[in-house]
Parts: sequence; structure tokens; C-alpha cells
Amino acid sequence: MLDVARASGVSPATVSRALRDDPRITSDVKQRVKGHAVRLGYVPNPLVQALMSQRRRRVQPHAETLALVTHLSEADWKGKDVCRWYFRGIRDRAEQLGYRVEVASLESVRQNPARLCKVLQAQGISGMILGFSQDEGQFTRQDISHFSVVGLSTYFDALPVDRVHLNGFYNVKLAFRELRAAGYQRPALVIPVRNNRVVGGQWSAAALDEQWQRPAEEQCPPFMVEGSMVNMSKFRDWFEKHRPDAIIAYKERVVELLDRLRVRVPEDVGVAHLFGTEQERKNMAGIDGNLAQVGAAAVDLLVQKLHTNERGIPEHPRDVMVQGTWKDGPTIRRRG
Repeated sequence: MLDVARASGVSPATVSRALRDDPRITSDVKQRVKGHAVRLGYVPNPLVQALMSQRRRRVQPHAETLALVTHLSEADWKGKDVCRWYFRGIRDRAEQLGYRVEVASLESVRQNPARLCKVLQAQGISGMILGFSQDEGQFTRQDISHFSVVGLSTYFDALPVDRVHLNGFYNVKLAFRELRAAGYQRPALVIPVRNNRVVGGQWSAAALDEQWQRPAEEQCPPFMVEGSMVNMSKFRDWFEKHRPDAIIAYKERVVELLDRLRVRVPEDVGVAHLFGTEQERKNMAGIDGNLAQVGAAAVDLLVQKLHTNERGIPEHPRDVMVQGTWKDGPTIRRRG
């Protein structure tokens, strides 16, 4: 580093900052330092960088801020269980690593991504998590070359960045495995088409993979809900034709639907949630998606990118998957 500093006519501290794209260093100095670093064959040691960044954060606890970008208002995202769980993991992991998290809402800049990026740059923020959005078209054409960026789940999914997800395929397979271990022979999946599309078809793919591996008498195709409400006539026809003895559901109030068919839970049919609300988790068996851990993993990946100076759109985007956990509950009954 000393050789690069001498060749560039700057201090070693400036070399370190320039190689990390610190916004306090001018573009001309960055280019000069990087040019000399390449010519002299200087490669920063990532372990030393990580140790030094931790030291800087201990000395200046508010020097490093990560932005969580959303187009929702604070009231909107805090009103959703999913968002609160994600945020808890993001906030707690960031604090463990010496960072703080600032929620940067597009609502505060009239849904203008370019303006939001300028605000974040002016604040010296270079790490960004994309999360909590229902408008996936935003940020598509936005220049993020000054930022290290990680996408949370499929939020803002038109932007091809590294992402951290819950493992939808694994979670469905886990639910089937646990139900079969409890003695159920014909478990089936009930999910909305829209949400299955959001997770890239992982849920239906896992259910169909499960079915083709079973003998014909144990096969039960998934019931895919079109639109915002279950068509009760179609649900009745599906149930009476295939006779599932257990149902794995997302969002749909399957216990109420079965009650309308005079089917008892868990006496006649077991029910498990695939991804439950806070209330469902208290009263049902099912999958805990471990969303706080998904949020924490997003912070880990972002910090890694900051340490290695990975900015903008990656050439080969990565997907990190976090597995869910099965939780027993009163809506299933162990069968002999």
C-alpha cells in the first residue's frame, strides 16, 4: 500500500479509502490510485479490510449506515408480519456487525429512485438492501453503480442483483415430509397462483415433484387459487375428487373452507400453514420461514460486498436460500 501511496502522491489512508470507493475521495484520485494499484500488482487483503472496518465502526459507531429501500410508508410495512420479521433480522444483524439501518422510503422522494440514490450518496451511504415493495417496476433502469446492493426476496425483482430468499422448494418438501411422518398419506398443497409466481414457481414445483414420486393412490394434485378469493364450488369439486387427508396452505383460510364442507380439523383432515401469520403460528402446525434469518443473511451478503468493493449489477447474480423450520401444532394429529 505504501508503494501505491507514493506513486499516487497521497497518504496510505487515502489509498485505502479510494480502493473502497469512499464518497469522500474524488473520482480523479480514485482513478489515479486504482491505476497505480493495478500497475504495481497491489491487491487488498480482505481479512485485513474486514478487521479495519470493524475497528473503524467501534471508533465511530455511526460511520457506517445501510439503507433498506422500500416504496411503502412506515405505517404500511410495519403493519405486515412479513416485513416486521425481515426487518428484525436486518436490524439485529446489522447492529451485531457494527452498522445501523436507515429505512429509505421512495415515498419521501415522491417515488423517484434517481433522487433517492442522490440523497443516499450525499449521506455517504454505499450499501443498499432492496425490500418491501409491491411495485416491481421501480429501480429497473436506475443507475446503482455507486452502491453495493442486495435484494431481499423478490422485492424490486426486475433489478438483477444478488438476492437472499426463503427456500420455498425446500419448505414445501419439508411440510410434505413431516405430514407423511405423522401418518398422512395424501397431503396436498393449496396456494394462490399469484404468490406461487412471486416465488418463481418453487411451491408448485415442489408439490408436483412430491406427487410423481408417490404411488398413484397417494397422489393428490395442488389446488391453485386464481384471483383474490377461493371459488368454493371449485374447491369442493377438487376436495371431493382427490380426497386429501392433509392440506398445506398459504394465505387461504383452509380451516374455514373445510368447515363449510363439514370436514373437521384435525379429526378428518390435518392442516398446516406454509407461511403463517403471527396468529396462525400460534394456532396451527406448519412452516416457520425464518424470515429474521433471511434478513440477517441479506446483511451478511451486503457487508461481504462492501468489504470486497462489489458495486452495481453483478455479472453473475447469486441467490442465497435460507431453509425454514417445521413447527408442530394442534391442526394435525399423529396417525397410527
